[in-house]
Amino acid sequence: MSNDNNKILIIEPTVGYMLKVIKSGKTITKFKNEFAAIRHGNYFEFLNMVKGPIPFMVTYNAGNITTDNTPTKDDCDFGGLLKAGPSLVIFYKNCLSEYGSIPDTDISNETYGKIVLFEISLRMHANNDKLLNEREDLINVIDKLATFKNLGQIDTEKLQLGRKFRNMIMHNKNQFPSWADGIKAFESAYEVLVQHQITVI
Repeated sequence: MSNDNNKILIIEPTVGYMLKVIKSGKTITKFKNEFAAIRHGNYFEFLNMVKGPIPFMVTYNAGNITTDNTPTKDDCDFGGLLKAGPSLVIFYKNCLSEYGSIPDTDISNETYGKIVLFEISLRMHANNDKLLNEREDLINVIDKLATFKNLGQIDTEKLQLGRKFRNMIMHNKNQFPSWADGIKAFESAYEVLVQHQITVI
């Protein structure tokens, strides 16, 4: 997947694997709700569905330090993602048990990992800036965040092309002439995140 500085728990291989399952044409009905929750950053909802153990955490918020590891809807995205770690492990194992190994000669595991970080990073930063409604479509997430951060038309268009490549995996509508063309466009979109520090950490 991506380098250790960008990896958060097992979010990349877990969601990347589910994207690979979808691209392969398999149905994900059994895990659709969990997949949607974690992709959209609804960690509280995801935790309540999977019910894995919550790791011990010390948090600081508005001058208060707490050690309460009970998940709440008010958890920041990063805190929610950390609390979801054990549940992500359970979810990943359940998905592997259901679908098994999925070969893919078009897209590398590293690229799948970046696609995961791409969506989660955009949603996390937009949520932190209180720009989003619940279950906001990624196209709107990008437009709102780009406007808020004054990214400019070229970078915004690159991000939208990155979204279209993600959609090519999700919906297989041939948004690009080839997978290689889509990967090239996506890498440019991901570089926009790095340049503007719109990353998970």
